Amino acid sequence: MSQQGLRQAAIRGVTSTSLTYNGDWLALFNALNIPAGTFNERLLAYVNTKLGTTYDNVNGAMAALAADQSAKEFQGMGTFTPGIA
Repeated sequence: MSQQGLRQAAIRGVTSTSLTYNGDWLALFNALNIPAGTFNERLLAYVNTKLGTTYDNVNGAMAALAADQSAKEFQGMGTFTPGIA
């Protein structure tokens, strides 16, 4: 399974969905009460909430999430814990 597939499987494990990749992420955002907005705005809000940070751009946030999960980059991040502590 690809790294993207592993990320999606981790999200599906939390949301019990089987949508598209973006659809599963949106279901995660909804389940965690991430405010409405574009996909990137919601991903940024998700990462900021998950990491307790205040990144102002999605690329920096994605890199930080990857580092938090011991990956070199977001695209290299596979299985992860999608919930918010």
